[in-house]
Amino acid sequence: MARQKIALLYVGGSIGMRANQKTGRIEPIESLNEIHRFLPELQREVALKFFTLTNVGSSEVTPEHWTEIARTIESIYDEFEGFVVVHGTNTMGFTAAALSFALQGLSKPIILTGAILPMNDIAGDGRMNLIYAIRAAQLDIAEVCVVLGPRVLRGSRTKKVNQSLIKTFDTPTLNTLVDFNVELRMSPLRIVRRKRTLSCHPTFDPNVVIVTIHPGMPEAYLDVVLNSKPHGIVLRAYGPGMLPERIFPWLERVTKAQIPIVITSQALRGKIDLHRYRKQLTLERLGLISGKDMTYECATAKLMWGLTRVKSMHALQELMEKSLVGELSE
Repeated sequence: MARQKIALLYVGGSIGMRANQKTGRIEPIESLNEIHRFLPELQREVALKFFTLTNVGSSEVTPEHWTEIARTIESIYDEFEGFVVVHGTNTMGFTAAALSFALQGLSKPIILTGAILPMNDIAGDGRMNLIYAIRAAQLDIAEVCVVLGPRVLRGSRTKKVNQSLIKTFDTPTLNTLVDFNVELRMSPLRIVRRKRTLSCHPTFDPNVVIVTIHPGMPEAYLDVVLNSKPHGIVLRAYGPGMLPERIFPWLERVTKAQIPIVITSQALRGKIDLHRYRKQLTLERLGLISGKDMTYECATAKLMWGLTRVKSMHALQELMEKSLVGELSE
């Protein structure tokens, strides 16, 4: 049987680092080909081809990197059965969501993976995560996913929840899509492979800000946000969308300036409901967009993407409140 061809796209992160035995410092590996010697068994299962896009820590990732990843996948899409993107963990949730919107109509999996510890750390997670990611790229999945450890998670729902080797990422509002256990467990919620036409639109407006409401937040801070003239705001509210009434005049000024506001919950498993309380009806009248149960990472990436796709506030609201890639519950 012919080996499946899997493309491995390297962006950066700890998985592409190694501990220098002499100095003890963490340094980048000299070549991606070094990864080959950590995966001798997999070479018999799959045909891996490596692509180096850049080598940056995840805190340095920008929307320009999202565009480059998407365009690279588009250019080699027909040559491979699956794709693995090696990426730092800190902003992986943003990148996974961004790629979910940039690359729609998938008939193959795009798997993001990374590590907390370098590849050559014998007790580290790099080798294990890469093996699970490559295995996941061979499965009957056709969506953007995150794989660290023996679980496959929907990319647009993923959050980094732990700085440890155990359960680094989770999807608080969705069950695991695939579980590599004694027996392979595959959820019916996953999007499966079938013939589709890839739609690649990797454009993002980075002029978006995230505002997290907290008790006693100075109104002067909110004025600075408005005066910076962002093209969109993700507002992290309490619970199902509760906000202090004292900021309502600021919200009115924002909407008058035609700046869209997407409201998300600070709760890990929160869902915005602008109809539940009378005070929240005011938010709806002001034109705030419900983020429903999207993570704020996903809402941010989707808003950046949506601002380049539609022109009117009404069209943007419809796009943001609709599930495009399984990112929210309608």
